[in-house]
Amino acid sequence: MNVPFVLVCLAIIALLGYLAYRRVQAINARIAELDEERARNPLDPFSALMELYRLQEERKRGERE
Repeated sequence: MNVPFVLVCLAIIALLGYLAYRRVQAINARIAELDEERARNPLDPFSALMELYRLQEERKRGERE
């Protein structure tokens, strides 16, 4: 068995595991921020629907001109 090769491979695996752990923590923190923001500003379904209708009307008017 080639000991230096095994040690290098283990070091790379440990580094990749650490980077994956940090990325998961960052993603979880961002999800928590988004959940807090959503809790402070709940989505009003009626205003969102009116915005969609407005965008559709603008697009229809733009196609006619």
